[in-house]
Amino acid sequence: MSEQGIRVGAPHHGHYSAPRFVEPAKHGIGFYIAVVSIIAVAVAGFFYTLPLISFEGAGVTFVLILLALVPVVLILILIKWIDEWEPEPKWLYLVAFAWGAGISTLQSIVGNQRFEEIVGARTDLDAYQQAALPVIVGAPIVEEAFKGIGVLLIFFAFRKNFNGPVDGIVYGMLIGVGFAFTENIFYFGQFYDELGAVFQARAIENPFVHPLATALTGMGAGFASQGRSRFSIVPMSMVGYAGAVLLHGLHNFSAVQDMGSAQRLGYQLPIYIAAVALICYLRVRERKMVLGVLSEYALAGWITGNEMAMIQTVANRDSAATWAGENLARAGGNQQDGVRAMRRFQEELLNLANARVSALHRGTVNAPRVRAEEARRLELLAYLREVFTGHVQHTGGQNAPRV
Repeated sequence: MSEQGIRVGAPHHGHYSAPRFVEPAKHGIGFYIAVVSIIAVAVAGFFYTLPLISFEGAGVTFVLILLALVPVVLILILIKWIDEWEPEPKWLYLVAFAWGAGISTLQSIVGNQRFEEIVGARTDLDAYQQAALPVIVGAPIVEEAFKGIGVLLIFFAFRKNFNGPVDGIVYGMLIGVGFAFTENIFYFGQFYDELGAVFQARAIENPFVHPLATALTGMGAGFASQGRSRFSIVPMSMVGYAGAVLLHGLHNFSAVQDMGSAQRLGYQLPIYIAAVALICYLRVRERKMVLGVLSEYALAGWITGNEMAMIQTVANRDSAATWAGENLARAGGNQQDGVRAMRRFQEELLNLANARVSALHRGTVNAPRVRAEEARRLELLAYLREVFTGHVQHTGGQNAPRV
């Protein structure tokens, strides 16, 4: 994939020793402080918002929350599939969902009310325009902006875990499904007398508008993460945001037109087909880039043929983790240590490849900082390999290499 060689040595093997494997830390303290801070603010925002959107009492509100979770579970299964090959940290799943459910919703309530006030004060608009504009224009602009801020927050605060358009789609969809969760509680409560019909319309027939719209903003930011310039985040995220507003606005237009279920499905089906096709293309693209980079490391002797075969599919990774546990147990170690070491090895292998893909796009492969980080990652991989093969020289977090 590149003309630059991979200047690394060969992994060193020592002798197995009995002490338990203590996995090196994945993240620094700053990562967890940021995660906890965002989630705490989001939870506070959600409970502040809840009385504003639910008017039926605590018992009914609890039932509405459970109903609102139904499409969340289904969409999370879809997101898990999208993110299956190179999964993101579950902590960031929580951050993205929490931002959508507890922060962007509260901000959007204020923004939407302000937009309605501005439109309502316009004397040149008739009653239909004053009612329709906040729905078709105002809500998409306001809501996608505040959801998009969450995408940018993840981009800047957790940059090492934002490695391309697939990651951006995942984070955008998580923010969108969080927003839809809170919004559904509002609509289920507002139209409680027609709960069955509203549940069908929002949770069954049209659960994807918020996740797919914000996924476009995330995709734009994801392409920027692979861009040559760090400033590309501005135009790329704005292009994604414009697409998000357009998609959201088209959906809301169909609602204002009072289309029937079959008509709305025909209206939205091409969008869903295009979204699935695009996601599949980007997943294949990501896989090819990552495997192309890892083949360079294989040629340099840092990755074996078995390891290249192992990383290519999720099923192969599961089989490798099982083998690693059994192998370490046969060598006199703890089976779970072998499984954990192999799982971490797989994760770090993908992190190594993603870091190199980004460096290749930016032309910084030979920068001293990039080379030093690459060396640290390779040292960690060598250490983890020694653990699950039973040839480890040292165990424990104090002496283990860190990234």
